[in-house]
Parts: sequence; C-alpha cells; structure tokens
Amino acid sequence: MVRSRNSHNGLGLIACLGIFLGLSGVASGLENVPDVPIPESWDKYTILVWQFKTNVETDKALYESVNIRGFHIDRSNAVKQAFANETKWPFYVDHTASKGYLHLADKVRSTMSAEQKKTKGLMVRPNSLADPKVVAEAKGHIKKNIEAARGSSVLAYAFDDEVSIGNFGSPVEADAHPLALAKYRAFLKELYGNDIEKLNAQYGKKHSSFDEVQPLPYEGVRKGLQPGAIDKINLSVWCDWRSAMDTHFAEAMADFTRYANTLDPKTPAGVVGLGNPCAYGGYDYSKNCKALQWMEAYDIGASNEILRSFWGQKRPHMQTFFSSKDPKKDAWMLWYYMVHGNRGVICWPDGWFVNGQVADYIKANAETFKEVQSELSKPIVNGTFVHDPVAIYYSHPSIQVAWALDAATHGGTWVNRSSSMDNGHSTSGLARIAWVKSLEDLGIQGHFVHQEQLKAGELEKAGFKVLLLNRTLCLSDAEAEAIKKFAAAGGTVIGDQLCGYFDEHGKARAKGALDDLFGIQRNLSKGILNGQTLTEVDCEKGYKGLEDANWVRGPLFKEMAVYEPGLTATDGEVVAKAGEIPVVIKKGKAVYLNLSPIGYLLKRTGNQAPDWLPFVEGLFKDAGVTARLKFEVNDKPGQMVEPIFWKNGDRITLCVIQNVNRKATIDGFGSSDSDLGGGKSKLELLFAKPVKGLKNERTGKELGDGAKFTDEWAPWEANVYSYTP
Repeated sequence: MVRSRNSHNGLGLIACLGIFLGLSGVASGLENVPDVPIPESWDKYTILVWQFKTNVETDKALYESVNIRGFHIDRSNAVKQAFANETKWPFYVDHTASKGYLHLADKVRSTMSAEQKKTKGLMVRPNSLADPKVVAEAKGHIKKNIEAARGSSVLAYAFDDEVSIGNFGSPVEADAHPLALAKYRAFLKELYGNDIEKLNAQYGKKHSSFDEVQPLPYEGVRKGLQPGAIDKINLSVWCDWRSAMDTHFAEAMADFTRYANTLDPKTPAGVVGLGNPCAYGGYDYSKNCKALQWMEAYDIGASNEILRSFWGQKRPHMQTFFSSKDPKKDAWMLWYYMVHGNRGVICWPDGWFVNGQVADYIKANAETFKEVQSELSKPIVNGTFVHDPVAIYYSHPSIQVAWALDAATHGGTWVNRSSSMDNGHSTSGLARIAWVKSLEDLGIQGHFVHQEQLKAGELEKAGFKVLLLNRTLCLSDAEAEAIKKFAAAGGTVIGDQLCGYFDEHGKARAKGALDDLFGIQRNLSKGILNGQTLTEVDCEKGYKGLEDANWVRGPLFKEMAVYEPGLTATDGEVVAKAGEIPVVIKKGKAVYLNLSPIGYLLKRTGNQAPDWLPFVEGLFKDAGVTARLKFEVNDKPGQMVEPIFWKNGDRITLCVIQNVNRKATIDGFGSSDSDLGGGKSKLELLFAKPVKGLKNERTGKELGDGAKFTDEWAPWEANVYSYTP
C-alpha cells in the first residue's frame, strides 16, 4: 500500500509446536525482542481504515453502516485521539517514528536512484540508522506519539510504512555510512571468528585485517555470473555485505521496539508494509520476526505463511485490503486472510466514502465485514495452527543467490530491477509459492523453519516427517550435517534446484553439500534449464509477472521444467527421467527432484498440469504424509479448495476456502485468474479418519459423527466448522 499516501491428522505436532514460536538466534548478535501480550480488545479479526480521503469523525455513521469500527492515527492527532477515547474504537498509530528514518521519502529515493544508476556503487543512506543522532531523533518522535496514545484503545504502534534499508526491495547498495561500515566489519569479525585468514580463504583476498575489508556491490560480482560457469561463482563478499545490512536493519528495528516497550509495555510495536523476502531492503524474515512484535506484510513470496510459521498467533500479523470493486473477490479476500490466521486488515479506502455516501461495492459486503469480525474469528486468531509434519526450509542466503542469478539477465541495467519487478518475477518467491500451493491443493499444510531450528534438532523433537528443501541453493556444513542427522533419524528429505550447491556465503562448492545424501553428481558445464540462462523467469522477455513468454525451460516433466541437464546418479536410484535426464533420484528416504515447480503457477488454474499433483502426492505418501481431508464440489473432485485446521482445547476449527491464484501487489488488490462461481455449491467433506460432532459454526447446522458429510458452500466465502478428532 502506498500510504503517505504428526500423526496422520497433524495433532502429534501440537505438543512440540511451542518451540517454534520463540525464534532463537538466527543472526549475528541479534536477540529476540520479548513478546507483548496482545491487547484484550484485539481478541478477534479487526478491520482498520487508513485515513485517506475519509475522516473517521465525520464519516462515523458511514463506517457503522457497513459494520466497520476501526481506524488509524498518523503520528499523534488530538482530535482523533479524543474520538478514540469517546468511542473506544480500536486504532493503530502509524509513523510512530515519523517519516524518513525507516522509510526514505520519495524525493530522497529518487535522488538515490539517480545516483546509483550513474555509479552502481555503494551509497550512504540518508538518515543512517547507524548514526546515534538519527536514532535519537527517531526515538524522540516515538516518545511523543506513544505518550499521546497509550492507555487508550490503541492496538499497536507502527514505526513506519514500507520500511527498508534503502528503497523498498529495489537494489540500493546502502548503507556505506562510516558507522554502518563499522557495524559491517564487526559483523564479519563475528561471522569469521575474528580470523582474517578464514575470510581471505572465502573471498580469495589478501587482507591483513578486517579494517581493510570493503563491501562489494552487485556490480562487482555480476560479470562473473555466466550460464556456463556456475561452478566458478563466488558471491561471498556481496552476500556477506547484504547479510550484514539485514542484521543492521533488524537491530535498528529491535532497538526501536524495545524503546517503545519502555514507554508502553502493554502494546505491541512493529511496522506495516513489509515486502517480499529479498536480497535488498532488509527483508530477511528470520531476522525481522525477531525484531518486531506485530507486522502488516504484503502477501508476496509466501510471507503470510512464513509469518504464521515463525510467530504462531503470539504476535499479530495483518494484511492490506484494497477493494477490487468486485464484491465477491473482496469477500473472498476478507475471509481468506481471516481463516489463515491474520488478526485483521488495514483498508486503503480510496473511493469508499464520497459525498456522504458509501460506494455500492463496499455496501455489498456490509454483512461480510460484520461476520469476519464476529465471535466466529476468535477460535482462529487465538488458536494454534495444526500443520502437517512437513517442514519447508527458509534459507535467506539462498534468496540472496537466487536474486543474483535472476538479475544477471539484465546485464548492466540491473539497478532498474525495482522491487515491484522482483515481487512478480523472483524465482525464489515463485518457487516458494508454487510448493505451498501444490501442498495446499493436496490438502497438506506445511510449516516454515529456519536454520537455527534445524541445527538445534527441533525438527526431530517436533515429529516432522518431511523436510522440503525448496530452492535451497545455499547450505553451510552445519546445516548439511543437521539435515543428514534428520534423515538418519528416519526423516524424508526432498531437495530441488541446485540444492546445497553453494555454501552459506554464496560460493560454489566442488560438489553439493548433500550430493552424497541424494546419491547424485552434477555436470554444470551444461548449465541449467535450456543451458543459456541463470534464471527460470526472465524479465527481459516480459515484465508483467510470470507468463509463458518469460518462463524459461528446456525439457519438461509433468509440465514442470527440468533444471539440471547434466545431472546423473551415483549410488542413488533413478526412478523417473525426462528423455535421458534423471528427474527423480532416490537414495533411502532422500529424494532429489531435478525439477522446478514454478510452472505450476502458470498451469494451476484449469488443471492444465493434471499429472503434477498426483506425482507430488505420491512423494509425500511414501514419506507417510497424506491429506486429512479431501473435497468434492458439485460431485466432482474439488480443485484449489484448501482445508485449514486450528486447535482450541479438545476441539478443532476447520476452515474451507477457495484457494485462488492471487498475484498480490503493493498498491492494489492485484490480479486473480480464478473463478469464484456464480452461486452456492454442493460441498462434500471426505475425512481420512472419522470425526465427532461436526458443526457448521456459521449456520449452526449439526452434521454429526462420521467421515463423510454434505453441506452447502459459497466459494467466495469460507465455511467454518468445529469437531472433535
């Protein structure tokens, strides 16, 4: 939003789920901020209206007419604060740290972009977060704005909107301020154990001390990225630089959070408008989630599922709501994010309230606004998400390397790869979404884990059966050993796309860290895909999102792109081929997929890849993971229908939602190519195991005991049930 303008049913994991809610140290020197209890008034899904082309005081009756009673305050505002005190309506405070500290103003961003296009080099960040004077100024704003709101109906404080270390997720090589560079070098000292020779061996340099080490912008590594020389790639200097800035940015946010807690220890502090997990911007979610107590993040690159995994429901996450002006799509979006565990939405109300009237497309959802904010939402937003025993690995070094490979196609114009372009074309983001949707379409819910959880053996403790290494290009020796330990304990490991070929710094290995586990070897002289590219989605061939024109592929298997044409098996068993290229190699319970799932996002609607889901289903069935529930819709197998399970005491809350293809954007509803239907449908619920006391919580209908039930469903809404397993 441009503002400022387990067991089969998964229950075996619940007892161990708590270990995933406290994020242990992911980053150098970065400690988790404490939890703040969610305000009692925020015990259900809550709709808040950004004050843009509307005024809550004068439009109060219009808000109430469509069942909305929430808003926002920008910085501090005595009139709106008085309104909140009188009405007790919930609100959040935005720009608590004012503007220009975590988000750089438009004029400054334009200046930075012009400079970088010219130099392609390092840049000093305006209002550097390493400068104590800047930090003190920001805290002065935080103090003033929190003191104006605390003790009222305030739900949360947002330091700023669309925060970043540079220019959102665009490739800005900041921060080269002398104090930020000092932090960078301190980061390197800790990373390399204060051993300069260890760093020199990694970088191929001859520094005599850490004080000599200089950051290297992407331009300094770009020319070494060639399709026929993947084995020569060494991105270590650049990746470490980006990682240092991710940590620096997260530490600044954590400092602000802790300071805000001293002023108001009862109200969570965070940010709104966080972007796609990316190499730039400071968007390492394994670090951001430690620095903040609540967040509104755009649903790009599976950020919604990542937040739910890393935070559970102990720290609120929200979504931006832009109206599509189609009441069915709008209703679907409100229901979708409620049943996925979001604690509300922040609305961008452009055109909603004009000349004393409410727009017809908003009026149409007055009852939806009411119902999603009702008691119905409480067991969901306050429940425990019941995922299946499938861990999906979050590897930020892999996201960095994927960005570098994607951007190589642009040559010297890489500085123009804006965050909006990357949001729609990032291969790491698209592959992540493709796996999430593939699993959801099978009725399987995965759970993201990060490296510290892996290395601590928490996958074994929590009873995970599968570790999915989705586009995990980078692995450290320690991560590789932890994965082998998980496999030795009986876990299934599924890897794809150059899995573990780079180390944790982005340097190509002589062979992949898990090649022996998978029983494979690589000949990367043949490159990847068609042999002429480093990316599967080439923006130079189309920049309006993933489409057939920019989807790069060579051979296909089950309509998915075969990734490494030079892959062969050593002591692994080749169980499937595309021509002469092995695409599935198994060794024990380790499975290597020489495939990318990105094509599924192109072919998902209309079931244009009919063999992909049965293929994936077979892989997970072999690992002991099957769906708890399947559907039939109008007497046909349900397509893109998602079951979501929440635990509350001895009862399960089951939500059923149409899982449409939505391509989110930062300034609008985005696009959706899925049909929500013209009317209600017959829905059959087919449980793998009988359940007791199934009840439709929306209609009150008691469906009883058993394994098969028939009900009615509006595909633009969600059905919400409860039952006892």
